[in-house]
Amino acid sequence: MKKLLIFLLFPFFTHAQTPKETPHWRPNYHFSSQKNWINDPNGLVYYQGKYHLFFQHNPFENKWGHMSWGHAVSTNLVDWEHLPLAIPEDSVWIFSGSVVVDKNNSSGFQTGIEPCMVALYTADYHDGKKEAQYLAYSNDKGTTWTKYTGNPVIDLQMADFRDPHVIWHEKTSQWVMSVVFPKEFKVIFYTSKNLKNWTRSGEFGNQGEMRKIWECPALVEMPIDGNPQNTKWLLFVSTNGVHDKFEGMQYFVGEFDGTTFKNNNPPETKLYVDYGKDFYAAIPYTDAPKNQKILLGWMSSWQYADAVPTFPWKGQMAIPRNITLRSTPQGLRLFQEPILTLKPKKDYLIFEKNNFVLSKEKQLSGMNLFANNSYMVEIEFKLKSAKDFGLKIAQKKDEKDNEKTLQETIVGYDVNSHQLYIDRKKSGQIIKDNFASIEKAFLKFEDKTLKLKVLVDKLSVEVFANDGQIAMTSLIFPDEKANIFSLFTIKGKVKVVSMKITDLSK
Repeated sequence: MKKLLIFLLFPFFTHAQTPKETPHWRPNYHFSSQKNWINDPNGLVYYQGKYHLFFQHNPFENKWGHMSWGHAVSTNLVDWEHLPLAIPEDSVWIFSGSVVVDKNNSSGFQTGIEPCMVALYTADYHDGKKEAQYLAYSNDKGTTWTKYTGNPVIDLQMADFRDPHVIWHEKTSQWVMSVVFPKEFKVIFYTSKNLKNWTRSGEFGNQGEMRKIWECPALVEMPIDGNPQNTKWLLFVSTNGVHDKFEGMQYFVGEFDGTTFKNNNPPETKLYVDYGKDFYAAIPYTDAPKNQKILLGWMSSWQYADAVPTFPWKGQMAIPRNITLRSTPQGLRLFQEPILTLKPKKDYLIFEKNNFVLSKEKQLSGMNLFANNSYMVEIEFKLKSAKDFGLKIAQKKDEKDNEKTLQETIVGYDVNSHQLYIDRKKSGQIIKDNFASIEKAFLKFEDKTLKLKVLVDKLSVEVFANDGQIAMTSLIFPDEKANIFSLFTIKGKVKVVSMKITDLSK
């Protein structure tokens, strides 16, 4: 009788456990998988007019596990075509890595007239005892992959040894791999002539940010102030971000001679890529057109990634960023601008208003711009008397008391402390205790002008300030009807020199 009762209740129980779909949080112009879990971007390469995005993916469940490589392609980094699973798990899980186009067939894997793609990735034995570097190759532009019979190509019999990033180093005519010893805070460099046989050449580490393990290294040569004859190398490392106990990314500026990296700044210098809590594991595109340097990262945090309430997918990428290296009074610094390839202006609803003075809070209403919480704000402020000012996004008011705000995300600037901030304490669903927070970045400027690009896309806010000097990325989970947009000041006035809002909902 007990067995029969359990059997009768089981269908009801499983049905009750099926999560509800959340289309109101599905990004419009950020990449997300059609279903199931994703995290780090992998194998970012541009080939024959298409940007390839491989990514950490669980093909079976909407949670971390069964790690394999998913695959998508795009011609503009906005509209993505989802392709079949690229590299599935077998006896090992397929962790992060990179892809190169072997244009000279140095590996010998090419079978036709087209160069083959070669992937170097970490094989995790999911026993906590071993990670090694594996190779796979593709002769059909990344659609199907053959795992190399000589794997592993590097095996140090280590439990933590991962995330190979491979580039072609022109001056020394060799392949260079950056890979990490996470717990030792070290990037190890290997060189190769054929992508199969690797020689350890140098190491760099124990500098900068060391509050969390190091992951996902990447080397990229950058022109200084746009001059290709004057370059430095950036070394990206994912680790603790600017916020204690939260993941983020740092970068080092220095020299790379084909074998090892030398930091140009004092060892204690900490340079951060993003000042939010939801930008991690970013790597640059290889062979991007027009010598562009394009950075793409995962938009989430390991502190609460498992609690993200989206279904049937979990995880998304941040907006791709065009990165440059510029001279500043503080030294050479990374600047980032969003890459958002838009259709002709006539295809979008756009609101523009220039040269007006703002005081207190002003709600923009009577438009459908904000109905879907998917838009971009380009705004320039001129400081006057206000002590605090900015934008209030995804607001929800009390139906009985319109003066009472139930939900909102604030993008603001505190004049006295010179801090740009994102306040998501009342941003909607608070998915974990450490989610409700204010992220801040010091930003001082001399001409009293603050320029912001703010990208809102259903469940995220990304802020780029003063031509990309500061970037901040935050997830939010507002109610479907939380779609009011306001400008505000506190204790004074500010001039809005220009404002353009573009609706990016599909």
